Amino acid sequence: MFRVIDAPTRGVQQVRPRMRNVGIVHVVAALVLGVALTFGTMRGCGGDDVHMLPSAITMSLLVGLAGLAMTLRLPRATAVAPALAAGSSLTLLGGAAAGWLWVAGQPCAGNVLDNEVVTLLLVTASAAAALATALWLLVSRDELEPWQATRGVVLATVAAMTVLVLAIGFAVLLRDTFDTPVAVVAAVAVPWAVALAATGWLRPRPAVAVVTPALLQALWLLAASR
Repeated sequence: MFRVIDAPTRGVQQVRPRMRNVGIVHVVAALVLGVALTFGTMRGCGGDDVHMLPSAITMSLLVGLAGLAMTLRLPRATAVAPALAAGSSLTLLGGAAAGWLWVAGQPCAGNVLDNEVVTLLLVTASAAAALATALWLLVSRDELEPWQATRGVVLATVAAMTVLVLAIGFAVLLRDTFDTPVAVVAAVAVPWAVALAATGWLRPRPAVAVVTPALLQALWLLAASR
C-alpha cells in the first residue's frame, strides 16, 4: 500500500525591495550628487567653464526629496516618489552622457580634466543607482499599468519620437549658430523622449511625476539660452 503525499513545489522566491531601503539609497545618491556637483568642475582646456550638466542641482534635489518621501513612507508616495526619482536620475544620466562626449573631444583630457572625469563618474554612478532602484520598486509593486491600453502606449511613443526628432533636427539646423555639438544635444534629448514614452506605461500620477524633471530641465535650458 502506497501513500501519496502532495507537497507544494518550492520555487525561487522573488526578492521585493522595501520602500524605506530604496529611499535611503536615493538619499545617499542625492548627497553624493550634491557634493560632486558643488565641488566638481567642468572646465575646458582653455580654462572656460562648460555647462554639460544642465539643472543638475535641481535634479539631485528632486532625487533627495523623493528618497526622503520613501524613507518616511509618506502617504500616496508609493508610485509618485519612485517615478519622480526615476525621471530625475534619467535626466542626470543624459547630462552625464553629454559630459562624457564633451570630455572625449578635449585634447587635454589626460591632465586638466581629471577633476571633470571624477565628477562625471560620481554623477553617472549615483544617477544609475537611483534609476535602477526606482525602476525595481515600480516593477515589483506592479505600478506599470498602460493608460487606455494600447492607445496610450502608441500615443506616448509617437510623442516621444516627435520630441527626439524635433530636438535633433533643431540641433542639426542650428549647428552653425551655436557651439553645442549635435551629439551632446542628442544625449540630453534622449532622456526626454524616454521619459515621455514611459508615461504610456504608468498610471496618471506617476506618469506626470516621471516627466516633470524633463520639463523642468527644458525650461531651465530655455531660460539659460536667453
